[in-house]
Amino acid sequence: MRGTVKREDVLDVAATLFAANGYKATSLQLVGDELSVTRQALYYHFRDKGEILAGLFDQLMTKLEDGVAEAALVEPPERRFGGMLRAHIVVIAENRDLAAVLLHERPEMAKLDVPEAAERRHQYMRQFSEAYADGVALGHLRPADPSVAANALVAAANGISWWYRSGRGGTPREVAEMVLELLRGGFHRLQLANEQVNLVQ
Repeated sequence: MRGTVKREDVLDVAATLFAANGYKATSLQLVGDELSVTRQALYYHFRDKGEILAGLFDQLMTKLEDGVAEAALVEPPERRFGGMLRAHIVVIAENRDLAAVLLHERPEMAKLDVPEAAERRHQYMRQFSEAYADGVALGHLRPADPSVAANALVAAANGISWWYRSGRGGTPREVAEMVLELLRGGFHRLQLANEQVNLVQ
């Protein structure tokens, strides 16, 4: 047994175990065994399993927020929503286990004393809604309730966490482009010219 372990290593291993076994079925002992450290070594970073779950939420949200913020800066207004959605998809694909855990364990997250979690989700999705509204105003996106459109498309993108495996179907960025193209134009190969209206640019 090692005496110490890095916080990031605990989060990485916990995400893998939570995704494989479920949050409730994964004990701190199991996490410690996987890392070859004692539970006391884990307590240096986390008081309990709930703090690990909160740490995983912070880790994923930070990656999502950073990716979307960068996309929002580089994309022109009419293409901002599509760029932000692409960035979201890439982060989900690159962090499949982490995303799968947090999407599946939202009821457990709600039980934790993490008041900023709901606000961070709200602020994150508000960026998408505002970007969609801007795209509609510029005549580049299909008119729809911005909140409904943003939540529906982000939810569809989140589904990648359930089926994507590294190397299957391409790299995270290649898969992101494929999924984004499907969300843009649907799955029909042939369409009448007057029906070729992209949902997402």
